[in-house]
Amino acid sequence: MKNLNLPVIIGILFSTIGLVSLLLMKQALTAAIWLSFGNGLLLSSLQFSRQNEHGEIVKQPIPRIRVYTGIFLIVLAVLLLLLQVFQDFQQ
Repeated sequence: MKNLNLPVIIGILFSTIGLVSLLLMKQALTAAIWLSFGNGLLLSSLQFSRQNEHGEIVKQPIPRIRVYTGIFLIVLAVLLLLLQVFQDFQQ
């Protein structure tokens, strides 16, 4: 529970909203936006702890590929949101 900071909690909340919007309302684009943003936040900010050789609990650094993938998902969410706004104005 110590590794749950504000971006992780917001990421879990957004991912849950995306899953609910997909399952209940059948809106794929809206769900993709929420899931992409939530999972991007989770990937880029979730840190794990491990026990080192001295028995101390230390936080592991976040791998660069997870940070880059998280940033890509957040940018993808913004692009999908712009696509949804464009589609809404077309109708």
